Amino acid sequence: SDSTMFVIFGNYTAPLDEVDSHREAHLQFIGGLVASGNVVASGRRAEGDGSALVLSANSRGEALALFDQDPYVRAGVVEYELAAEFTAGAKAPGLEDYR
Repeated sequence: SDSTMFVIFGNYTAPLDEVDSHREAHLQFIGGLVASGNVVASGRRAEGDGSALVLSANSRGEALALFDQDPYVRAGVVEYELAAEFTAGAKAPGLEDYR
């Protein structure tokens, strides 16, 4: 079936060294979202000023609420924005389980 996917941008609001001081905890948190089937892919943007994530979620609100407990959010070093919402009519092999 088709999946609702979201592209999220994380925009750093603090110097990179401050962001990186929370990175290990942030990556553990993101790992949990991968395990739950919400994060399809994520990583730091090439420019180094933030991140990009592809999520599977039921709604925009759910997609953004996933980050409420992110160590980056709790530390105040990132702001997340919803860049796009799309229906994944075509998916690579292995992504069939995403809702």
